[in-house]
Amino acid sequence: MWFSAPPKFLQIAKLLRTFGECEQDPQVRLVIVKGKGKAFCVGGDVVRVIQFMLQDTFTSIVDFYRKQLTLDYLVATYKKPVVFLINGAAMGGGAGLSMNAKFQIVTQNMVLAMPEASFGLHPDVGASYFLSRLPGHFGEYLGLTSAKINGSEMLACGLATHFAYSKE
Repeated sequence: MWFSAPPKFLQIAKLLRTFGECEQDPQVRLVIVKGKGKAFCVGGDVVRVIQFMLQDTFTSIVDFYRKQLTLDYLVATYKKPVVFLINGAAMGGGAGLSMNAKFQIVTQNMVLAMPEASFGLHPDVGASYFLSRLPGHFGEYLGLTSAKINGSEMLACGLATHFAYSKE
């Protein structure tokens, strides 16, 4: 099964449903996820949470994070192979979603970061799992500094399983 990842916040429920359907469908043997545009997935969660805070709808924040973290867990424990094709930025929630999958194919256009630290938060979305497995203290460095790395660096440190050049 192939599908493109829609805008993060607005479509988390749709992604949960689609992943659930694909996992139950015996004809689906592989799921490939590709982002749209220049960014795979960047900042949709932070923007939406701030909007909820300004509207004083804190139950919506809890609901959003419950869905997002459930999706991250589903991808991490999926019974079928999941491949993320990442040609562009994947930061925060987008990094968590893709890094928790079995396969990540990145390109020369790839930029990964956990920018939460730059505004006083800590990386969530499974980052403590995938960052802690990096060599030396590199994961701690990425989580604490919001530093950006590219596709070849991701492959070298083990955050990506494959590298391919993009025509874009």
